[in-house]
Amino acid sequence: MKISTEAFGLGASLITLTNAKGVSISFTNFGARVVNWVVDGKNIVWGFDSCQEYLEKDTYPGATIGRTAGRIKDGIVDINGQKIQLNQNEFPQTLHGGEDSFETKMWAYEVIDNGDMAEVKFYLTSEDGANGYPGKLDIVVSHSFDDNSCWAIDYEAVSTKDTVFNPTGHVYFNLTGDVSKPIDQHRLKLAASRMVALKDKTEIVRGDILDIKDTGLDFRQEKPMQDAFVSGHEQVELVGGIDHPFLLDDVDLDKEQARLTLGDLSVSVRTDRPSLVIFTANFGDLGTVYRGKALANHGGMTFEAQVSPGSEQISELGDITLKAGEIYRATTMYQLNK
Repeated sequence: MKISTEAFGLGASLITLTNAKGVSISFTNFGARVVNWVVDGKNIVWGFDSCQEYLEKDTYPGATIGRTAGRIKDGIVDINGQKIQLNQNEFPQTLHGGEDSFETKMWAYEVIDNGDMAEVKFYLTSEDGANGYPGKLDIVVSHSFDDNSCWAIDYEAVSTKDTVFNPTGHVYFNLTGDVSKPIDQHRLKLAASRMVALKDKTEIVRGDILDIKDTGLDFRQEKPMQDAFVSGHEQVELVGGIDHPFLLDDVDLDKEQARLTLGDLSVSVRTDRPSLVIFTANFGDLGTVYRGKALANHGGMTFEAQVSPGSEQISELGDITLKAGEIYRATTMYQLNK
């Protein structure tokens, strides 16, 4: 594994791992994020060229999200019967952990070379009371990459107080390598027959779980994303695409849960988390520029592995409570196939 490090602005580093197949992936300690994933000259993930660009344009792409991914209604969580008010950065909701959370922090890091696999370990301490969350939280996020072009993310964390914790990675994929081209013709296969419904344009959960078998949002049999976009499904019409938690039918890290394909290139997803939040970049004509290209509507999509947002409203979704001293562990893996 070839490893190189360069400056990325504002004191951050960009660490690039290149495997025996010539596939490279780059991470930065600004937000413990993925910046590039390059195969055959195509950069298949969204990213900017410096820390400054993330701060100026969008701090979420590629980042580690926490302490809690997704939206929390009214920014209120229940911990041991006590209502805790979190920072409401998308008023009245808490989005992705609140204002200036994990995605804007400079993480400490180390690089470990294991020959045919290399690992970048990122370290952060989130202080007790940060954005309203109880407990001093120590978190390690490890990004590894191997000669088979498998990128794995391992999370480990411990808190000094009972708290809530539900991190994810916010990578956007576009297998054309060009964000000005929508992902309409990308094909998706997804092992989920249920989805959490959204209430309205605030995109908080409605309070129910939908059976999506044989609907426009049923991807158990591979089909183009365009089929969902033109399906007329009320949830697609609500947000102009997809921005929903899909509940996995069989939670198993050894099982392929999703596969995104374009031509002879695909990325498959495995995770031990119970849901994947799929977001199809429903930004309309916003046109944010990535690497010289203006973003198209549906110019990318995410697979955010986590406990589904809305668990505080729908108990079946799971429990994001992390007890004091208990070690949180989770893993998500993205496998490049070509």
